[in-house]
Amino acid sequence: MWGDVFYNIETKTFTKKSDNGLNPRSFVHFILEPFYKLLGFTISNEKTELMPFLKTIGVYLRKSDFLLDIKPLLKLVMQKVFGDLRCFIDSIVEYCPSA
Repeated sequence: MWGDVFYNIETKTFTKKSDNGLNPRSFVHFILEPFYKLLGFTISNEKTELMPFLKTIGVYLRKSDFLLDIKPLLKLVMQKVFGDLRCFIDSIVEYCPSA
């Protein structure tokens, strides 16, 4: 996924060359684009696009959750997608030196 690995959408294969910029990097195609869609749909409060997108990744919310303000809704969606990240944040605070 990292580095110069490109995804050919037509043949559904990974290549080392971009073919004149037609093939996206695999990290962008599989990680960044879905993450940006998730953030964009949640922040723009587009319930008609957010609900089917969440369903495709296996995240289900109650209808009352969609009535939340943007910040609590974003927090809820991120918790459902990525799980509880408190242990990750605690380990960063404990083991990574301060800048």
